[in-house]
Amino acid sequence: MTGTVTQDVVMSGAGRYILRSLGQADVLLDGRSVCGPPAAPRNCCGSCTLSRRAVTGTIFCSQLWGLEDNTAAANRFRVALHRLRAALEWPDAVTEQGGRYRLHPELLEASDTYRLHQALRASRQSETLREREELLRQALASADGEYLPHLQGEWVEQARAQHRAAVVEGYLTLSELHCAARECPLAAQALVKAAQSDPLIGEDHHQRLMACLSMTRDRFAAIEHYRRYRHFLASEVGDTPMHDTELLAERIKAGERVCEHLPFTPQKT
Repeated sequence: MTGTVTQDVVMSGAGRYILRSLGQADVLLDGRSVCGPPAAPRNCCGSCTLSRRAVTGTIFCSQLWGLEDNTAAANRFRVALHRLRAALEWPDAVTEQGGRYRLHPELLEASDTYRLHQALRASRQSETLREREELLRQALASADGEYLPHLQGEWVEQARAQHRAAVVEGYLTLSELHCAARECPLAAQALVKAAQSDPLIGEDHHQRLMACLSMTRDRFAAIEHYRRYRHFLASEVGDTPMHDTELLAERIKAGERVCEHLPFTPQKT
């Protein structure tokens, strides 16, 4: 089965939309930002949190503004909802049923997070390595930065962890695809991106990155990564690298070529 990816711009009777929530908070209508002062960026991008499940206005106010359920919070929610619909020039941008609100499906499909996960799902179903690679590239092109960086709270931290895990999965898979194709510099580049997205990826991936750097750059680059990783573990986790990782560093220091190309078999879901 061949995967397909939703286009960046969604067509509707109300216009064309792009919702950005990774790395920045913005909503584009026909190429222009509709997030203006004073709190519209929070309202517009915060509404993306309604996309996966319908929530009440009380939950919306609690998540976005930390407000309790009272008359002032209800009024603020109604004003924010009115401004959002007016800015998007679309009364049905956020729909309501039984006192619960959700983002219109077309707006959901216009979001960078939707494109990320949609492309990752499509890549898992692809039958060819090259098609998987292209789908992963499309997915990761939409994943530049943390999810809704201007917001705080347990709910957004959970969402960030979910999106971050998806990004790491994409980069690790892309690295394996490049490795299978003997594209060592690209494999190393994808591994670097994975480690930057989440330094706590499995230590075996840090070992692979050390090996890739020793082959594509030099042993000094590989050892420098090892030292940064060792410092990160000591300062952030209170731990040390595994003995296998230390031995690998010593082999690289001695000038040994340690990279081995392994066949990569796509997993079907």
